[in-house]
Amino acid sequence: MKQLLLITPLALTACGQPEPIITPPPAELRSCIAMPDAPSLPAKDGTEATQLIRDQMTLDYILGLRTAYADCAAKVAGLDAWVREVE
Repeated sequence: MKQLLLITPLALTACGQPEPIITPPPAELRSCIAMPDAPSLPAKDGTEATQLIRDQMTLDYILGLRTAYADCAAKVAGLDAWVREVE
């Protein structure tokens, strides 16, 4: 495929055609949001209050991971659709 991309501009130039413009993918599809840092959980002390804090911090972390994955998966799908449209 790369060889075809290299030959195509030469063939078009030989026919008097302008060289095709290669556009980069949209900037919003080229990066994903950052993965969250793992939380620093408080030590278990056997109290319900501490366990609730640990649970909430863990839930926030898991939701952050899912959000980062969904963001990146959507951008890869968008980039794939963009490439198919350009080709």
